[in-house]
Amino acid sequence: MINKKNMNKFKIEILSPEGIIFKEEVISVLFSTTSGMITVLPGHTNIVTILNSGEITINTIKDIKKIIISGGFVEIANNSVNVVAEFAVQSDRERMKKIKEAIKLANDMKKKRKEFMCMSTNIESQLKKSAIDLKSDLGLRRKKI
Repeated sequence: MINKKNMNKFKIEILSPEGIIFKEEVISVLFSTTSGMITVLPGHTNIVTILNSGEITINTIKDIKKIIISGGFVEIANNSVNVVAEFAVQSDRERMKKIKEAIKLANDMKKKRKEFMCMSTNIESQLKKSAIDLKSDLGLRRKKI
């Protein structure tokens, strides 16, 4: 007997050496394979194929998820999709990682700027002092008119 409740969804699991990256019931999935782009919908024909590095787009019941992968293969069988990737990460995590790196870089630059400004102020002060010392040693004082 066919369960009509699950006819518009199928299960997907994306694995990488780090573990399970994504596991959920979804509406559709878009892959880039060595044979071209494949969109998987419920009831898709059974197939095993090699994946290109790039992005997997997953249409869930709630929203669209993006997974970044580096090579691997996909098996589509019995209304289930299994992806084994050499490397995989949810693009949300990738964005957060890049944002954290950008914040760290900005803070480092801000700290270096403060150090530079402090050093610049010290150099300017030293230059003024040296100019005064030089003028006094040479007897160069302003003449009164």
